Amino acid sequence: MNRPDTSYRSVLRLSTPVMLSQLSYTAMGIIDTIMVGRVGVVALASVGLGSILFWWLLSLFWGMLAGVNTLVAQAEGAGDRKAAGVAFWQGIYLGLLLSVIVFVLWPLTPQLMAWTGASPEVQENAAAYMRIRLLGAFGLMLLMACDNFYRGIGRTDVPMWFGFVKVFLNSGANYIFIFGHFGAPELGAVGAAVGTAIANTVIGVAMFAWLFVRAEFRDVYSLLPRARPHRRVFRTLFVLSLPIGIQTFMEMGGISVFTALVARLGDAQLAATDAVIHAWSAAFMLAFGLSVAAQTLVGQCVGAGAKEEAKLVTRRILRVGYVLMVGLGLVYVLGPEWLMSLFVRQSELAVLLPFARPLFTIVAIALFFDLTFVVVAGALRGAGDTTYAMFVNVGTAWFLFVPATLFVAPRYGLVAAWSCLILYLAVMALLIEIRFRGTAWLKPALERAGTDSRDPDTPIPADDSTEAETGT
Repeated sequence: MNRPDTSYRSVLRLSTPVMLSQLSYTAMGIIDTIMVGRVGVVALASVGLGSILFWWLLSLFWGMLAGVNTLVAQAEGAGDRKAAGVAFWQGIYLGLLLSVIVFVLWPLTPQLMAWTGASPEVQENAAAYMRIRLLGAFGLMLLMACDNFYRGIGRTDVPMWFGFVKVFLNSGANYIFIFGHFGAPELGAVGAAVGTAIANTVIGVAMFAWLFVRAEFRDVYSLLPRARPHRRVFRTLFVLSLPIGIQTFMEMGGISVFTALVARLGDAQLAATDAVIHAWSAAFMLAFGLSVAAQTLVGQCVGAGAKEEAKLVTRRILRVGYVLMVGLGLVYVLGPEWLMSLFVRQSELAVLLPFARPLFTIVAIALFFDLTFVVVAGALRGAGDTTYAMFVNVGTAWFLFVPATLFVAPRYGLVAAWSCLILYLAVMALLIEIRFRGTAWLKPALERAGTDSRDPDTPIPADDSTEAETGT
């Protein structure tokens, strides 16, 4: 097996495409917000509420696909590319299964919106928006499974290029369906959901097809012969990924409670919060990109048996991230009016800016705590330690952040509610750092799940003529 490259150059080589590809998600959200913002405050608030609740419900499922990255990266680090191909297919099967489950959520959307306490008009538009997004879940799951495979093998440039195309598709579809061009109905906020669902589905199918068009993926990783289900690898993926899904779901649940509490303060407060969150998402996606680089490089280090390198590369990634956050923090503090002007009509800027200005200052402080937790959690995930971050995230979200927000929001207003984010992120950063300084997290994923891919009872085929285990 080859020793992974953990230099700053390698960090930037892996993380830069991931950050750019993740920014495509941010760009899609920003484009939705900018276009819908021209329709009005109600439409903007509806998209904000609908998208947050959509990501909350979907977070359990797409979070469960993050384990594909870990298994593929560790197989790549160990030099076992056929095992990486097996892990990819188990991710596809898991994504298909999760897509079917997602459709059960369709009839729950009106009840969810009623629970938020938003105005009836916002509830109606947000429910319609969310239903369309749920219909596009299959394409999103396929996209996420393929994305994690590309990342695990270190080819983060491939999702980046597809991400750029996705932004253009989303923009064009938004233009058609939000405003009713080229004979399409004028759907307003719902048109943004249609554009996003179309873009995700088209790119998900294209990323999957690309794996079989290119011999560097199809042949090197023996993808066609590895297409059959492998029961024990599927089980390992499920055991590894379930804590990630629970963590993401419960975290997004806390954010959804936060959004619902803000919605009760008024449509203007909700619209300002949505705009600030979209501006913040640029920083979060940078942090997430660095987290993916940590997951991939740490996974490859653990797979290759270079455990000390795993800690070293994580520290390097954090240093890169802190530099980026300083720059973004200055933008948030110095340019709130310019940032808000991207999301709302000029006539509404004067109403929303007083609410948004202090929120940008809070975001600038929270950036550094958020980066620490996200990157270190990614490193732990790369080694296969997914339960500790889950307990930290869920515990602080629901026993600290949510109770604090429930107490302060109705009594002290918007800024006090947002200030609870700083406490929440600071505690998480401290607890994840304590875990990282130890060594208990540095254990390969298959060993942690009690499954050895080299065990004769759990074979991963050594050549194309040998069938993968189907469990029958």
